[in-house]
Amino acid sequence: MSTLIINVGSTSVKTQLVDNNLQRKAELNADYGAKDGLKIFGTSLNDIPFSHQDDTVHDAQATLTFLFETWQHWLNEHKIHLCGIGHRVVHGGAHFRTITPITQSVLDTIETLDNYAPLHNPLNRLGIEMAGRFFANVTQYAVFDTAFHRNIPIYAGRYAIAEKLSDHVDFYRYGFHGISCKHSVSAAAQLLNQSPENLNLIILHLGGGASATAVKHGVSIDTSMGFSPTEGLIMASRCGDIDPMIPITLAKEGKTFEEINQLLNKQSGLKGICGENDMRTILDNANQGDVMCELALSLFCYRIQKYIGSYFAVLNGKVDALIFTGGIGENAPRIRQRILENLDGLGFVLDTKLNKQKLQHNIDASAKNSLSRILLIHAQEEREIAKQIHEFISNEIT
Repeated sequence: MSTLIINVGSTSVKTQLVDNNLQRKAELNADYGAKDGLKIFGTSLNDIPFSHQDDTVHDAQATLTFLFETWQHWLNEHKIHLCGIGHRVVHGGAHFRTITPITQSVLDTIETLDNYAPLHNPLNRLGIEMAGRFFANVTQYAVFDTAFHRNIPIYAGRYAIAEKLSDHVDFYRYGFHGISCKHSVSAAAQLLNQSPENLNLIILHLGGGASATAVKHGVSIDTSMGFSPTEGLIMASRCGDIDPMIPITLAKEGKTFEEINQLLNKQSGLKGICGENDMRTILDNANQGDVMCELALSLFCYRIQKYIGSYFAVLNGKVDALIFTGGIGENAPRIRQRILENLDGLGFVLDTKLNKQKLQHNIDASAKNSLSRILLIHAQEEREIAKQIHEFISNEIT
């Protein structure tokens, strides 16, 4: 009994087969957004590296067709039965608070949320619809990135604008990275030998997209991303928090809607500051004296420090652990060290030796005199989706 996890993005698809012990058995990942076409890489059920390239394919549908045909072949060859297929769905709006078995009614409701996440939700639906055709007898489940944040109190979620400004969307701070956050809470509870309900946490998911989340008694009570993933921290190419008059001023100066959209989501953030969006390149360039890359690092870390401080206050100074996760959070010791500089007054003290170690597994990297633990946790969204499916099935049986 295994679970197939599917995560369809705007230029990539991640798929993974997870067994009943939540261990990865095989994976296939695809990049289809590059000019040179489709590139697929992964590991087969025989633990053999797999790769494929097709310079004629540039779209999600053809990519999913190849992926699902390959999975069908592998599953039949090894006589593996799927107990479920799990899909990451970016936006669940106000409708979905937990894992949801997919029916036509659920799919129709998800379609009404396309205006909330136009770059992602239509592709998430495509993955669901195509998987339903390839694996017709397997129950599919939607796990929503926004669901973990649905308990945020209204004073943290409401914008200070009139309630009904649009006929198509409800403007609210929905938050994202919820699947990663939920996994981080469980992993922290295991590391600290505590029940999730007893934990107050600040979670920093730092990657191409970046967010901070305040967790009280295991529940999200505030998060930096809002109506869209553009709000909050500085990211690879997203601007994060800016004065709302900036896009209005640009529009007055003649910028089109699409130009402003591209600017805020594709040409801002780290890229807007120094021309680079890969943190590894920025760190290397800054180390060689690149002034603009150094400035990008300063802005990136300073914004995170401000969110840590604000969430420390929201949690009334009772923070059991500060969590670093995501590609940058897990793999950039210099960023972690820089963020935590001058935060010892809040009780966050990093063990510099542990911080420099290559992360093989989740660890506590805090110094002995740190009042709050500092945890480095692998982001395992596919594992978290599989876990939720297994728990749902178990609860249905009992």
